[in-house]
Amino acid sequence: MYIGETKVTSGASNAIAGLGEAPALSADALKRAVTLNRLYARTVGWMDFSRQIAVLLGITSKNPDIWSFVQALADWQARNRMMPNGILGPGEWYAMQTANRRN
Repeated sequence: MYIGETKVTSGASNAIAGLGEAPALSADALKRAVTLNRLYARTVGWMDFSRQIAVLLGITSKNPDIWSFVQALADWQARNRMMPNGILGPGEWYAMQTANRRN
């Protein structure tokens, strides 16, 4: 859903950045986040929960592009006092699971 796209463009779609939570990520930061998210989706194991993650991030589109996912994640990280880099690593995954338990 979010990890399958491989096309990299310099003008990232930024549908959710209007929230103003985190600055728009640079093209290099987006590329890095996409690469690491593909790795972490497998090694951390969050891929099976991508729909729930999208809901937590406030994504309403059924099939958002990878760039919107990364920026929405960066916004969520900023709101939760994390480094807003758009990377869903082990720490962010733990925080999401903890947030879901509280809600």
